Amino acid sequence: MKKGRHYLEEEIGFIAQSAIGKSFRDIRDTEVITVEDGKITKGSLGGIIEQSLFGIEANGESEPDFIDAGIELKVTPYKRNKDNTLSAKERLVLNMIDYMTEYKNEFFSSHFWFKNNRLEIMWYLHEENKDKLDFKITNEILMNLAESEDIKQIEQDWYTVINKIKAGKAHEISEGDTMYLGACTKGVNASSKRKQPFSDILAKNRAFCFKTSYMTQLVRKFIGDYSNVEKILANTNQTFDEFVNNVINKYKGKTQKELMKLFNIDSTAKSINSILVSRMFGVKGSLNETEEFLKANIIPKTVRIEQNGRIKESMSFPAFKYNELVNQEWENSDLRESLESTKYLFFVFKMENNEYIFKGIKLWNMPEMVIDNEVQTMWQKTVDIIKSGNIVKSVDKGYRETNFPGASENKVCHVRPHARDAQDAYPLPVADKLTGATEYTKHCFWINNSYLEELLKEFI
Repeated sequence: MKKGRHYLEEEIGFIAQSAIGKSFRDIRDTEVITVEDGKITKGSLGGIIEQSLFGIEANGESEPDFIDAGIELKVTPYKRNKDNTLSAKERLVLNMIDYMTEYKNEFFSSHFWFKNNRLEIMWYLHEENKDKLDFKITNEILMNLAESEDIKQIEQDWYTVINKIKAGKAHEISEGDTMYLGACTKGVNASSKRKQPFSDILAKNRAFCFKTSYMTQLVRKFIGDYSNVEKILANTNQTFDEFVNNVINKYKGKTQKELMKLFNIDSTAKSINSILVSRMFGVKGSLNETEEFLKANIIPKTVRIEQNGRIKESMSFPAFKYNELVNQEWENSDLRESLESTKYLFFVFKMENNEYIFKGIKLWNMPEMVIDNEVQTMWQKTVDIIKSGNIVKSVDKGYRETNFPGASENKVCHVRPHARDAQDAYPLPVADKLTGATEYTKHCFWINNSYLEELLKEFI
């Protein structure tokens, strides 16, 4: 007879190991779980493991799944990319945040810690065009957060969320506020809201989660190949912020030429500032491919401020595919998810007396209020234009002017080409009405240079 929630640690590990190599179809006990109309959801896959493998009845308990062992069970997917690397398919949702009570404790006495300090994680490989019941469990680990090299950063992330609750700003919490431990929206939809203790403004339902970027690094470390990933934070007693600032303070105020001489670099490459930044951290490759930047989904960006205080270049995102864009809803769109979950670390070089000087850094994520106002307006207009086939506004001497939102009509962002040439194109879902084109030059979303100037005004 299954012990359900009363299994002990050794028993949990033994049973989890016994499932490796088996599909959900193999594991499913049809007397316990039935699938209506042949539909299998992500949640029901976890339910198969809970109920059929361990005999845990569906529950909304606030305690860990295995009460006696103090272990929470998590079943989560990963995928194999085209380049054969592995990535987490999604964030790992942990527990709902009760704004009215969570702030009353310290980290190690919090409900988060009580529920999640020991996680039995079972991974399965998600494969496109395959029946979900045929997905297979491939790996399992018992993750003890107290022994994790990331515990100091996870603790700081928890306090970042809690401090916003204490400040009466639970409605301003964003997944991009933190590094590894996020606070993702959770509920029927994004309009699902609840009370917070220090403000009358209702806040979105949120749950603590390990970010997709953090889970990807766990997948690569425990399942895939992690041999080529550089690590910059050797001292686990430091948080990411502390470490970065200690490094930056060594080089702040030095000219580009001084830095090149210091690192023995002789180059006229356009990316020279990015190369210098990598060398500051002792990284041979690219800084954004290091473990800490990958885990936290931090994108380093070098920014040049000219003598007159202007930033010439806007900041681009990857080109979007027209057919994919029109089939997305804003709440779950690629752009929204990217902006909400990503931090940007700006390395600022300013021209003074005809020399670029390294002025310092700014770690930033876009506020959710901006994402769901100015950015959403721009995104929705872009989608509507593509759907209606009204991309081209006019053609003059071979130059096509579009109806896409430009920098002059939105103070935060705009759309413009992001292609090698006019022939570098993606298919359209609807032919353009004016030209009859069935494909169009690749475009992407851009953050306005004027918005960046306002954002980095302390350096100007």
